[in-house]
Amino acid sequence: MTRLQKFVEKGEYGEGPGRTAYVLDSSSLPQAADGMKWQEVVSFSAADEIFSDPGLKAVFKAAIDKGCEIVAKPAS
Repeated sequence: MTRLQKFVEKGEYGEGPGRTAYVLDSSSLPQAADGMKWQEVVSFSAADEIFSDPGLKAVFKAAIDKGCEIVAKPAS
């Protein structure tokens, strides 16, 4: 069964998170930023995240349509 997955960029020493990626297949992930690796968020539930942030609906739709959607880390 194919399902939407969530990955976050993390540094070698746990720094991050960087960008967040939503994908149907991990092979669709882009190259991670320098010094970072993609780490799956195993506890991710698309339904739970949509309930807590309805704005993610457009992000999830784009991920389903394109295979991957990246959300940049908000500027601090």
